[in-house]
Amino acid sequence: MNDIIKIISNEFRAIGTNIPILIVLILGNVGYGFLYNLLYNTNVYKEAPIAIVDMSQSDLSRHFVDYIDATQQVEVVSKTMNFDEAKRMIIEREIVGFLYIPSELKEEIMRGNQAQCVVYGSTLSFLDYLNIYEAVNFASLDINSELLPEMVESLNMIDVLFLANDKAVNIVNEPLYNSSEGYGTYLIPPVMVIIIFQTLMITVAMRCGEEKTTRLRDYKTTSLSYSIKIVLGKAFTNVMIYSVFSVFFLGLLPLIFDLPHLGDSLDIIIMMIPYLFASVFFCLSLSPLYTDGDMPLFFIVFMSVPLVFLTGISYPLELMPWHWKIFHYLIPTAPATLAFVKLDCMGGDLSNVVPEMINLWIQCAVYFILSTIIFHFRSRRILSTKEH
Repeated sequence: MNDIIKIISNEFRAIGTNIPILIVLILGNVGYGFLYNLLYNTNVYKEAPIAIVDMSQSDLSRHFVDYIDATQQVEVVSKTMNFDEAKRMIIEREIVGFLYIPSELKEEIMRGNQAQCVVYGSTLSFLDYLNIYEAVNFASLDINSELLPEMVESLNMIDVLFLANDKAVNIVNEPLYNSSEGYGTYLIPPVMVIIIFQTLMITVAMRCGEEKTTRLRDYKTTSLSYSIKIVLGKAFTNVMIYSVFSVFFLGLLPLIFDLPHLGDSLDIIIMMIPYLFASVFFCLSLSPLYTDGDMPLFFIVFMSVPLVFLTGISYPLELMPWHWKIFHYLIPTAPATLAFVKLDCMGGDLSNVVPEMINLWIQCAVYFILSTIIFHFRSRRILSTKEH
């Protein structure tokens, strides 16, 4: 026990006197956390610029456009009768999409038929397309309710009965967990869990890289038991440091930026324990690959997109190819992100994250054993070099 405490003390001293590591810990974590939240602070995208291709040019179509422009989702910045001109405006990013209104709009509606207006938007940005669709849908509901008395007067009794029963069932949208339906509310919580892993990997990698040049004062014997103490000492040091940053990322930042918090704090703490240990052991098991100071950054750049993809948040886990699913169960961020979303964003409890917790504890055991073996052989190599 005294050896582990001494190793922890040496680790804190080494980290506290290493300026690059301190920059990553303080500026990297705090800056990265605030930057990401500030980028998505708007949360709900409002007033997306759109155009209207109005081939009807009737009082009804102009009234319809006014309803659309009154919604919070879009802003009508251009009105034209040229279809190709509207497409050009999308390509040049002057607008995000446009609505095509047919020339027979009023005639079709007064006959009791559905007039087909077409929404054109680039699905390369699903938020833009969704905004246009929602705005047009809201406006069509308003215009339908306004025109209903006039439509009834112009139709025969059979058509009136058909029209009356056309909306016998009313569908109400009631979003769960993300009541604002905002992008930031959906994206920020899982990304905070990933950032913890990324900055932790950089810290561990920089410390391991430093040891390769300083030849480790902690290595005094080649016994396996002492290698276990070194791995545990490093693990406890980083877990203590990142327990503080976890409170910052998962507790303080959501409070500052008013993100929803539905879970029990104790459940989240219990979930974070195996996540932090699994992350440290995972990073330590990769220590032979940390050949210089640039390698950690290479790993982060290389793994950033796969980390988000493998969580199952941005892309359904059920649709992943089997070989990608294997990596999902091998990297700590994947089960931890799913568990955090279930606990914090959906208000679940520990019984809802049993598979993820089992996965994290298994990773803890596997990567601890692997790290111990690696550091054991490393200590033998370093001590044999000292003897010569």
